Amino acid sequence: MKIRMPYLFTVEARYEDGKYILYNLSNLLSKFPFLEGKTITGKLISTYIDGRVKRIDKEIRFELSRGGTYPLGTILEPNPVKNIGLPLPSHVLIIAYFYEEMFEQEKKTFPIAEDMLIKGSTLSYFEDEVKRILKEEEAGIILEGTIFCRELEKSSLTLKKAFLSFEQENFVHTKTLCRRVLEEIKRIISRWKMIDNSESLCDKLRSIVNSLYSFASIGGPHEGVTTREETELILKNTTSLILYVNSLLKNQRVK
Repeated sequence: MKIRMPYLFTVEARYEDGKYILYNLSNLLSKFPFLEGKTITGKLISTYIDGRVKRIDKEIRFELSRGGTYPLGTILEPNPVKNIGLPLPSHVLIIAYFYEEMFEQEKKTFPIAEDMLIKGSTLSYFEDEVKRILKEEEAGIILEGTIFCRELEKSSLTLKKAFLSFEQENFVHTKTLCRRVLEEIKRIISRWKMIDNSESLCDKLRSIVNSLYSFASIGGPHEGVTTREETELILKNTTSLILYVNSLLKNQRVK
């Protein structure tokens, strides 16, 4: 699995000459000149309206062209700017992930970049949003770059799928995948007596894993509510646990 986080940036959305556009994409084009004339897929993360940030989290596709003084992005349908009735002009925070290109007479999608955290120019309004996104993506890259012990290899692959599922906003499936990882962690640590020669530390770790598993069992395919916020909490804590357990095993810190 490749973690995708090519470019995070702020741009102004406008309505000009009967088109919805992203105005002045000079920074994007200067960093990735091969994108000229390409259709780009990403996500419209949030916008700044009436003195506050409003989260949107909708897919956006636009065609990048030089046109006039500055390169522009013509927003394609389905158009989230139009569909949510965003007042224009407005500043928006966007992630660009993929571009489309004809390859052997077939249109294919390619990642703009892989395994990178590239932050373009952003406005101070979006500082908290930018920090949140970078932390999420960095966690995925750390997971991708970690060598897992044999006992956790399958679970690490499951957790990588959970990151992709969360990115696609399939929160029910994300929670299901996290529970599978937690089930395996529960099985592994059930055999342990001590961590760093401490029985108490071992007991407390089991308590943490059991509590997170119980929390992750609300919603998903089970009865209960499933939201972005609690799914994100479960995903991040499951990631921290698998990295911790992996370190304990690799460094032979358990008995």
